[in-house]
Amino acid sequence: MCGIIGILKKENSELSDNLVQSLIDLEYRGYDSAGIAIVHNSSIKIEKCLGAPSQYMDLDRFKKNIGEEKILTTVGIGHNRWATHGKPSISNAHPHLDCGGDIAVVHNGTILNYESLKENLKKQGHNFKSDTDTEVVPHLIEENMKKGLSLEDAIVESASLLEGSFGLAIIHKDYPKTLFVLKNGSPISIGISNEMFVVASSTNAILRYTDRYLVLEDGEMAKLDAENMSHNIFKYKQPARSRLYKAEQVIEGILLEDLSKGDFDTFMQKEIFEQPATTRSTILGRTNTEEGLAVLGGLIDYKEKLRNIDNLYIVGCGTAYNAGMLGKELIENLTPINVSAQIASEFRYRKQNFSPDNSVFLSISQSGETADTLESLKEMKRKGFTTLGIVNVVGSAIAHESDAGIYTRAGTEIGVASTKAFTAQAITLYLFSLSLARVHGMSESSGISFIKELESIPDIMKKVLENHQEIERIAEVFRDIEKIQFLGRGIHMPIAYEGALKFKELTYMEAGSYPLGELKHGPMAVIDDMSLSVVILPKDDLFSIGSISIEQIKSKSGRLLVITDEEGAKSPVMRLADEIIVIPKLNNPVMYPLIEVLPLQLFAYYFAKQLGNNIDKPRNLAKSVTVQ
Repeated sequence: MCGIIGILKKENSELSDNLVQSLIDLEYRGYDSAGIAIVHNSSIKIEKCLGAPSQYMDLDRFKKNIGEEKILTTVGIGHNRWATHGKPSISNAHPHLDCGGDIAVVHNGTILNYESLKENLKKQGHNFKSDTDTEVVPHLIEENMKKGLSLEDAIVESASLLEGSFGLAIIHKDYPKTLFVLKNGSPISIGISNEMFVVASSTNAILRYTDRYLVLEDGEMAKLDAENMSHNIFKYKQPARSRLYKAEQVIEGILLEDLSKGDFDTFMQKEIFEQPATTRSTILGRTNTEEGLAVLGGLIDYKEKLRNIDNLYIVGCGTAYNAGMLGKELIENLTPINVSAQIASEFRYRKQNFSPDNSVFLSISQSGETADTLESLKEMKRKGFTTLGIVNVVGSAIAHESDAGIYTRAGTEIGVASTKAFTAQAITLYLFSLSLARVHGMSESSGISFIKELESIPDIMKKVLENHQEIERIAEVFRDIEKIQFLGRGIHMPIAYEGALKFKELTYMEAGSYPLGELKHGPMAVIDDMSLSVVILPKDDLFSIGSISIEQIKSKSGRLLVITDEEGAKSPVMRLADEIIVIPKLNNPVMYPLIEVLPLQLFAYYFAKQLGNNIDKPRNLAKSVTVQ
């Protein structure tokens, strides 16, 4: 969840500027405070702020406090904090120091046993200045160095005492050319160039400096040395600490301009309008139109396993879970496979009844680092299940842990409220569903028809997005509402859930989401003239039964926004709607969710814009949830 940066340069430079810019690149991961630490003149210098570093980090003040116009250094670390232990405050902001102010640490993750460690350290005379779990780390290192251990040995000994997840970057005032990095459960990559190392919790913060990088695995530690620009990576839990040789990777699918809004007001607006292109990219090269087949190279070795499965688990969190529910509806519509779509944070602690012999586990995550999803995946691997992953980030933890999988190709998504990542996950699930359907009875002609309709979706998306000004007007019409609920049936129900999630993320208003038939079983109680019901109702097999709910809503004086297609808009019942958003009619009704979600994204966007909310960085939320 938090953003970590560490920079080690061969020559002295104004590193604080680089650190702050990198923290700005990492703001999408969440922040409520931020801080940097550098080694300068054999001492640790720290600057912190409450809120976004792009707004509140004051380098002029930092330089004034130090008494220099230019602060030259070779090593520094920085951190955007998303509070888990202790409220947002300057004292709780990272980096954290030991008692002597010699050691500075930044941390992403959760140290589960920090309370007992903290109590022991207090008994040994250590004073703590924060409520965080992180602060035990520099004190542990300090205590171990008091026992005569070298800095490296003290870090290793301290790490062996930590339980939970952590990504750590550590500097010491007496080692201005050294940066230590550790990983256990939280993502850490190391960018490499001839002149510098860049440590970060996301490759987005590395790309500004280099496209070459290494990925640390769990249980690994790196000692980076600017003296000869060397790196030594080893398993810190193994006594021998044998050096590990890792092949360099190249950052692909991300451009530096992806970190810019371009001509758009916000990243989210940009990413909404990128969806036709990302959808086309997700499909590209993955279909065989002549035979009606999905071509998913990542699953080729599991073709027979998928041919013989009876059951499928789909697990994710938030938007990824909503995509999973859509996948469940689609797969059960097209195949005889039983599908259980579950929220990862619940899945881990529930009894699961499918046998690994005839079942497969599928995890979905944009970042590929979502803690609850990753732990669910690891548990199912322990139980002998074949594990698949749908992720956006190449080389991420879920991609690494899964037996096989599919990359969504959504590109970098900066807006915290997911848009193009959701549609890319959905498109990937449509391709996956087609691959299952074709080996479970779908005819070649039906497969060909499915592909042709799927490949037409990007152009249809463009038409829907051209209607954005009308959706902005509709958001203005309903500006005074006090309550809102999103409703749909069958395959449209997951889109109602996603619409509600997007609305509450951006507007901070509570938004309900229900199957349309559930209205009369409770949700009807909240309907009045200050409530809005958003009903997803294209002209398909469920249109007639869904129309009854429209009449019920209006009979209770509720306000009504309907998303329907061109045929549905002609129905007499639509006269009851206060507003209608019309989407193109599709030949295959199962494709509707792929375009229904776009007006819901735009509606939430424009409603939040009216409220003056921070659309790209909604309060209390983080892009990558790497803590449990």
